Amino acid sequence: MCLSVVRVYDRGRKLSERELWEAEGIEGDVRIQTVGQVDGRWVRQAICMALTIASTDRAQLVAMSPRALGLEGYEEGKTAAGIVFYRQGWWCRMR
Repeated sequence: MCLSVVRVYDRGRKLSERELWEAEGIEGDVRIQTVGQVDGRWVRQAICMALTIASTDRAQLVAMSPRALGLEGYEEGKTAAGIVFYRQGWWCRMR
C-alpha cells in the first residue's frame, strides 16, 4: 500500500499536530521485515520503498486504523560527539 511517511520526532522533540499535518512525507510502500537476531531477540526493520529508501531499526507497529498506521523505533543521528540514537515514530498515512 502506498503511504506518506512522516517523522513524528525531530532529534527527540515531538512535532506538534500542526507540524505533522503540514509535513512533507516520503511517498512509498511501507514494509516491515525481520532481519536477524541480536542477543537472542529478533530484530525488525521498517523500510519505505520509494525513490529514496528510509529505514529504521527495531521498528514496531504501535497503532493501526483504516487509513493510517503508526510505527516506533530508533533513528541514528551523527553529532560532533559521535553517533547517537533518537527515539523516533513514523505516521504512515494514506494520501
